Amino acid sequence: MNPQELIGQQITDILVSSKMKFGWLDEAEVFIRLASGKIIGIPYDLDADEVEMTIKKEVESLFKDLSDEPIYHVNPEGKTIAEVVAAREQRASTFWGRVKATLGLGEGIPREYKPYKVEYQENKCKYLKGQRITDLLQFDPDEPKVVVELENGYLFTEVTMAPHGTGGAGLHLFSNIEELESRYGADYKRLSNYLKK
Repeated sequence: MNPQELIGQQITDILVSSKMKFGWLDEAEVFIRLASGKIIGIPYDLDADEVEMTIKKEVESLFKDLSDEPIYHVNPEGKTIAEVVAAREQRASTFWGRVKATLGLGEGIPREYKPYKVEYQENKCKYLKGQRITDLLQFDPDEPKVVVELENGYLFTEVTMAPHGTGGAGLHLFSNIEELESRYGADYKRLSNYLKK
């Protein structure tokens, strides 16, 4: 299967294999399961001969849980770590603090770091499931792999390596073409333009 054959294919699942190494680079690989049952990878360029792949690694489905993601807010006063430690030591030195410590009922997590508010961020992966691929875009070879465009206007690509702890390796999702262009610019080739020739 080549990139041209991806146009019109429906996505049923997106699987990610990731590996993190402290002090080095995080690595990730994205696999796409199509309605036909085939597994493909995101190609490096539009001229790739073969995009079909066999998964030989442990992967996790991005569609396993499509519920919104919680964001926990802690430390409403914005205290520094030193201020939190000092406040905890002061509470522990009071009469009730010493009684609790004697009974084995220490404070545990300082109250400044217990969530006081939870907000939910939309999980945009839900907009990828069941969508058909409408086009593939390729930037300069120094930029990321090919970008996959879907019928609902969402786009995504894969970043295979990023500095450890940055969260940069893996699937990069864009809600629309404007968001993609604000990140990478507008100098790209579309596969659909080549297919019309």
